Amino acid sequence: MRTAWGYDVEGTINPIITVAQFHQLTGNTFSSNPRVESAINAASQSIRNYCGWHICPMMTCTAYPVGGTIVARLPATYVSEVNGVTEDGVELTTDDYQWRRDGLLKRSPRHQWSDKWDAITVEYVAGYSVDAVPDLIEAIVSIASGVLSVSAGVISESADGVSISYATSASSIASSLTSAQKSALDQYKVVGSHAV
Repeated sequence: MRTAWGYDVEGTINPIITVAQFHQLTGNTFSSNPRVESAINAASQSIRNYCGWHICPMMTCTAYPVGGTIVARLPATYVSEVNGVTEDGVELTTDDYQWRRDGLLKRSPRHQWSDKWDAITVEYVAGYSVDAVPDLIEAIVSIASGVLSVSAGVISESADGVSISYATSASSIASSLTSAQKSALDQYKVVGSHAV
């Protein structure tokens, strides 16, 4: 499946936390609200869009990084495995490159990565387990709770001037990350990615 961040994943990318986890973490404060699932989805997507990758959980991925220099970047801040690299259709050996857990790939000392479009293909495993990212979970709970605290539907109306105001949608509220939330998420943000 192609992601919005320019790489492919095996399987489906689900929200970072489940509805049951959200209810547990909020003490069932929003258990009667029918918009919980959409709020969690919107919060997860907003965080992922800001960071430029799926973040959580660990997934098998295929990326096509930009070359032209000695170092190329995968769209991830935590890579646990690199399973294969091809360049210009040739499968490379581990003597041809090095990789780091932060998503950097370094070509062998006397070479640069090809500068042709889509010349490099990397198969790898990236992402954190949900237990390793409590700050991320806290951000999702905070954002989703903010979404759920706003009433849905008409929030004001007037008569002769014909003015009706609607509550904003879950996705528009969730996409409005605060500077404090962005600061907390910066450690997961891919530099030079499709991130906004």
